[in-house]
Amino acid sequence: MTFYLCYPILIFFPVKKNKIVVSNFWGKAYGENPKYIIDYLLKNHSDLDIVWLCKPEIIQTRSSQFPKEIRLVRNNSLNALLELHTAKIWIDNCRKNFHPRKRKTQFYLQTWHAGFGLKRIEHDIEQTLSKRYVRVAKKDSLMCDLLVFEHSKLFKDLRYTFWYAGEFYRNGIPKNDIIVKNDISIIEKVYDYYGIDRSKRILLYAPTFREDGTLEIDLENLRRLKSTFELRFNFNIIILLRLHPNDIQKHATLIHELTSTDYIIDANDYPDTQELLCALEILITDYSSIFGEMLISKKKCFLYAYDYDSYMKNRGLVLDLEDLPFPVSKSMNQLIEQVEIFNEATYSTSIDNFNEQYEVFESGEASKELGDRIVNEMGI
Repeated sequence: MTFYLCYPILIFFPVKKNKIVVSNFWGKAYGENPKYIIDYLLKNHSDLDIVWLCKPEIIQTRSSQFPKEIRLVRNNSLNALLELHTAKIWIDNCRKNFHPRKRKTQFYLQTWHAGFGLKRIEHDIEQTLSKRYVRVAKKDSLMCDLLVFEHSKLFKDLRYTFWYAGEFYRNGIPKNDIIVKNDISIIEKVYDYYGIDRSKRILLYAPTFREDGTLEIDLENLRRLKSTFELRFNFNIIILLRLHPNDIQKHATLIHELTSTDYIIDANDYPDTQELLCALEILITDYSSIFGEMLISKKKCFLYAYDYDSYMKNRGLVLDLEDLPFPVSKSMNQLIEQVEIFNEATYSTSIDNFNEQYEVFESGEASKELGDRIVNEMGI
């Protein structure tokens, strides 16, 4: 690559102490933990040069979600490497697999991308990962200066899990700050985006990705769920359907079929899952880490794990679903029954006991604390 051929010359390009280069899911749009850190920095500092590495299509249709102060640069490009080469701060939420040689004066903040979750990850499932991924992950951990991970004692040895010997930040994760604060403006933003009547409550159905690509849901069962929830809780429901990004194109026909009714909305276009989690009243998911936000907000959460046996065989969890404080169902009929017998006081107590047992904690100040740390590392 041209960049590496030019490296003897480029090493004389100085690191710019006010420059930050950010990547989110290898070039996705403005979101996840990096977004919330950058939002904080932009509100409190006007002298920063912030670069967001994006896929070409995102740059071509620059979203209004990006603050005007941010420069968009194509990921996996020579320009991206030059920006990284001269930035004081790197921020990422996935393993960095395209980068120049990290310089001694640079600071790399790895924010990771999952909150409280049950799936075994990284070194704990090394035998299922590709050799290339393991190689990239180990190199990424060697470069990392500070790694953000949720606060609980569920994972016993994070240094082992991440092949990492450096510093951790575990006082909460930035994207959960809005969950802790329950920002009303965020809730109104979601309602306005989809034109939802304020008298209705949001039920978000968000199944996780499955390697075999299966998705067991249909219009009749969603109708049954809507009726059951409305009868049990005495409020009107609007259903938002949000699939894992890897499943959206694969299930395009099913999404179209399900959202052809007036009470189910295709929410796959919404730019920030965290804002949906802030606005919802009820979450139905399975093994996805997004149920961790319900431990903080204590909003209603039901786990619909229709393929539990096969999923456990193929992936495995660090804690059984039955040990969580959420109702667990392995069939639609069981899920309906769980809704009908739901007791709010018992549910709330179960969450409190679980959070205490596993030391689940969110400060609500992670964006600020990490933003301040970045400024300190910059020396500005």
